[in-house]
Amino acid sequence: PFAVELCDFLDNDCDGEIPSFEYDHDGDGYRECEDCDDDDNTIYPGAPDDCEDGIDSNCGEDLELETDDDGDGYSECFNDCDDTDPEVNPDGVEVCDGVDNDCDPATDENADEDGDGFSMCMGDCDLTDPDVFPGNDEICDGKDNDCDGEVDEGLDEDHDGYVPCDESPVGGDCDDTDPGVYPGASEVPYDGIDQDCDGEDIDDLDGDGFDGGAGPDCDDNAANVFPGADEICDDGVDGDCDGKGDKLDPDCMDGGGCACAAAPSPRPLAPVALGLTALALRRRGR
Repeated sequence: PFAVELCDFLDNDCDGEIPSFEYDHDGDGYRECEDCDDDDNTIYPGAPDDCEDGIDSNCGEDLELETDDDGDGYSECFNDCDDTDPEVNPDGVEVCDGVDNDCDPATDENADEDGDGFSMCMGDCDLTDPDVFPGNDEICDGKDNDCDGEVDEGLDEDHDGYVPCDESPVGGDCDDTDPGVYPGASEVPYDGIDQDCDGEDIDDLDGDGFDGGAGPDCDDNAANVFPGADEICDDGVDGDCDGKGDKLDPDCMDGGGCACAAAPSPRPLAPVALGLTALALRRRGR
């Protein structure tokens, strides 16, 4: 009769009654003496626990895990591995301080994520690229291969400010042995050199479709002068580049003869002189 009532659905104290706390009032499968809230059937031992509702749904007495104690936006049940340090959370930035700042041991400061033999705290400036680490040879690829803070340094052989790979921010030098050849350089026409690295030399200045210089265009500064162009007579220009002036150009001939009127032939001077001499003799004979 003096026994202590236990949570076993038995009348331990022989008073003829099963205590109320040994009943399951909310029908969740747990008696009141087992359930931390026997008026709510969503709360019982082992129930799913929402990390944001502030309710100890699983009766684990771990409600403090749902509280963001350091104000970094993450609680312990939201994977904050140190809820006393606001610099430590799943979004934390890993730094060389002996702390797992981002709560991910795989990306800890001493982890060699890319397998190049160097961790962040050993000076690896890119933990995602095995070709980037301190002491590596610098190659022309737009990366700081040796982690010295410079990209593609020492690779500009002609010292024109450009390197020969396209990946580099100062790349595109199509001839790294010539300081006069680099992207944006002034192009020299007709020399067969692509000074500005655009893939071609300038051979047709006037854009008429014919190359000047050693090409067939006899005036590469005039777009209306090129082989086969219409000849404009009497303009003093060899418009069709056939090497003939207007007076000799077949395009300016009328019916196959010269289009220009021929100058009059001079009259013979001897008959005129004889006539004047005879007239003078007659006057003397009188």
